[in-house]
Parts: sequence; C-alpha cells; structure tokens
Amino acid sequence: MTRTRTDHTALLVVDLQAGTAPYQRTHPVDAVVANVDALARATRNAGGPVVFIRHDPAATPAGATQYGGGPRPAPVAYGSLLLEPADDDTLTRGGWSAFAGTDLDERLRAGGVTAVVVVGQATTFGVESTARAAYDLGYDVVLVEDATNDPDPDAHAARFRSVFPALGVVTQTADLAGPGAA
Repeated sequence: MTRTRTDHTALLVVDLQAGTAPYQRTHPVDAVVANVDALARATRNAGGPVVFIRHDPAATPAGATQYGGGPRPAPVAYGSLLLEPADDDTLTRGGWSAFAGTDLDERLRAGGVTAVVVVGQATTFGVESTARAAYDLGYDVVLVEDATNDPDPDAHAARFRSVFPALGVVTQTADLAGPGAA
C-alpha cells in the first residue's frame, strides 16, 4: 500500500542521537540518517510537521527493571541529534514511547495530524513503543524499514515482518520520499 503524503501526516524521528548510534547494527547509521533526512525534507515540502524526539536517561521512569530503576546518568553528548532539526519541533522523553508523559498527542492533534511516520533508533525500543502508542491513540501509522535501526538485526526483521504490519503500513524511504531521495 502506497501512502500519499499530506499535511495531515507528521514524521516522528525517535532517538536519532549520538548516545544511541554506537549500538545500531541493522543498517549503517549514516544510511539511516540520510534516509531520515530525505523523509524530513519530503514531509516539510508536503506541509507536514517533523518532530525530533530525544531520549533523556535522566528522565527515565522510576519503575524497577532488570537493569535497575529510575533515572540514569548519561554524558552530555548522549542527547546530541545526528541530524539538525532545522525549525522543526523537538521533544524530550523519558519513557519508551514518545507519547508517554509528553504533550505529543496534543501537539499533533492541534495541528490536525491524523497519520504518523515513525523512524529512528532503536526499532525494538522507542520506535516500537511510539508506534504502538500512536496506533492505540487512533493515528494511521507508517513504519519505514530502511530509516529505522536496531542493535539486533534479527529482532528488527521480526518486528517489520510480524508486529509492524499489525500496527500500520510498512514501507521503504523511496516509497514515501521518491526514488533516489536519500
């Protein structure tokens, strides 16, 4: 299914930041950044918003996990974005989903957004959680395989094969931004 880009579609760029890049192994990070850049340009050209979502470990919820609980320290460079957001919106999240504990849903609805394209790092963490939340909130969801990255290539492939088709439409950068866009 090919999606038509409209001003009712937002691009959500999840955790495309220095602190998450060293762990990504599904695609070369530079290729993902180029694809996200192409999608951001196409979204802006169509009049849609682009939201860069940054994870802040210091804002991690207090719930206990196998790795500990609550806020975690991180070097300042951790949150540096790998793509300059131009005049786009930015949002900092602590939880897994960009919607949890933020005003993202309100921002998108105020702008008339009905569909979201979710890309970034990491597929099995912030991207998946954000896509699930967007689906639960009633947005049309599009996930772009070659503009998404993960530490585990097998887990990435499994999400795009079996989980993401149940949440929305799975596609590639060229299908949304045009051939040769990246």
